[in-house]
Amino acid sequence: MVEKRRNIRLLVLCLAVIIFAVMMSYAIECDFGKVAIKQVKLVDESGADIAGILFRPKAATPENKMPAILNLHGLFNDKRAQDSFSIELARRGFVVLAIDTLGHGDSGGTAQLERFMSGSDPSYSMGANTGYLYLKSLPFVDIENLGIIGHSMGGIESQVVAALNPDHKAINPHASMLLGIPGLHNILYTVARFEEFFREGEVRTETMVDNPMLLGKLGLDDPIQWDTTYGDFSEGTARRVPYVNISHHFLTITNKAVAETVDWMRLTLKNGRKDSYWIDPSEQIFGWKNLFNLIAFIVTMLSLIPLTNILLETQFFSPVAQPRPERYVASTRSWWVYATVNALIGAVLFLPLTSQVFQYDKVNAALPFMKVQMANGLTLWYLAAAAVCGLLFLIWYRSSAKKAGVTMFDLGISYDRTTSGMDWSVFGKTLLLGGICFLWMYTLEGIAQWALGQEFRFVWPFMRQFSSPLRFASFWIYLIPALVFFLVNGGLFLFGQARQREYATPRRTLLIWWLKNCYACLFGLVLIWVVQYLPWFLGMSGPGLPALGLSGGDSIMMWTLWLQVLIPEFVFLLFLLTWFYRRTGKVYLGAIVVSSLVSWFLSVGGALAP
Repeated sequence: MVEKRRNIRLLVLCLAVIIFAVMMSYAIECDFGKVAIKQVKLVDESGADIAGILFRPKAATPENKMPAILNLHGLFNDKRAQDSFSIELARRGFVVLAIDTLGHGDSGGTAQLERFMSGSDPSYSMGANTGYLYLKSLPFVDIENLGIIGHSMGGIESQVVAALNPDHKAINPHASMLLGIPGLHNILYTVARFEEFFREGEVRTETMVDNPMLLGKLGLDDPIQWDTTYGDFSEGTARRVPYVNISHHFLTITNKAVAETVDWMRLTLKNGRKDSYWIDPSEQIFGWKNLFNLIAFIVTMLSLIPLTNILLETQFFSPVAQPRPERYVASTRSWWVYATVNALIGAVLFLPLTSQVFQYDKVNAALPFMKVQMANGLTLWYLAAAAVCGLLFLIWYRSSAKKAGVTMFDLGISYDRTTSGMDWSVFGKTLLLGGICFLWMYTLEGIAQWALGQEFRFVWPFMRQFSSPLRFASFWIYLIPALVFFLVNGGLFLFGQARQREYATPRRTLLIWWLKNCYACLFGLVLIWVVQYLPWFLGMSGPGLPALGLSGGDSIMMWTLWLQVLIPEFVFLLFLLTWFYRRTGKVYLGAIVVSSLVSWFLSVGGALAP
């Protein structure tokens, strides 16, 4: 009873922290009541819905029109990834519309990337132009002063939209490719020092830009200094190239990049005036919103611990908490061999398989029902890694394990100490408990999103509501391979073949198991990241993999970039996986909960292919 009361108090504390974090996130987003936030639905010329968030300073009225800016996200992302710019611009007296382009976030349609990236249809903007035209129609917008910003793919879209609308006054592509479209006005081209997507001839130094191709696309002839403004704002010829000490993925949450954007829009859309709405560019609050969103995200997952403990104390679910098998433990030497081999196999398979997501024709032909592109890449990796791990496990089990008398019960699989028998009643309750855990998280996030428009995330999409039946169906499709992976690699292997010994206390055991499990699963991926980035950070000319002849084009760059998100995500998921195993003595509940989480993150946030 004492333990139950303790878990109830912990659950209540988790709820209190989540509520506080959501309210603070919302307060920061609307600048503590000075900015009105509105969800909008537009209809693209293709007939698909375009979802957006409109940030309107409350002082903006038909009698007091304000400049407006279209804010465009990058590939495999959504409108919320650009909150840093939306928040900081809106609180300085700009109307901002951040949209989900076609096939992303809450918008309909599909991301026709080949059509867009090939440039075969210069009028195709993936729905971005619809957002620009909507901004122009608003009665409180000063249509004489319109700007466009975009990150990565969104930066390309910004140039396409600007070409379609000569009335634009400024654009700001960041971490993007310049198209060299003539007639674009007042270009701020924000460059990341550690830009993964180098183009031929775009060699960069820390002192100046002397690249003929880059200068030509900016409409300039002579070498220019970084962070220096050239040209004339009134004539639309102003040019500036800020140099930000960060990588492609993190540019949108860098203080310098945001400061450069807000000041450029003051110089172009407000003719350089520092009006009553102006705040110094260095005074930024968006980072606090990101922090509170992250707190809500983490605490929501942590709340599963007291919730599960409470449910396992009930008569119905108590059989799910089985005794932990204690007979088999891998020797220290064997454990390190198993773990290192597993980690390296995962690393060897990762880039060749995940990069296949960009083979659009092949993937779509082979898997027409799998529409979420990034999820397709991870799915191939899940299945291949599980197949190799399963084969090695089978060889080990039929030789070493059988000779030692190790049974499936000892490996956290069977419910019977002497046979491989299953207790389907207990297994069914385990499935139900896993479903309750997922619904708990989905409901908490749903309430926050419905009431205050807040998602549980850190910049990139993680916990959010399914925006369409297709995304809901995708969740179930991607759940299956993820479940296979976490049952085999995160179950049979981690808590079976590589079973660790107990330490002095349960907490110490949980901590050491978790850290060693991170090594067993992530060491190889960390090694890829180190090879890619460390030489670069130490002053070499570019990323490490191309220097080794392993570039593989943009697809490889995309996945090494995404490791910066996947590795921290998996570190936390492995904690949950370890805790669930230790609490139930079986591999099933942890695999169900963790696979549902990764499938949720991917299906609600990834781009939908044609």
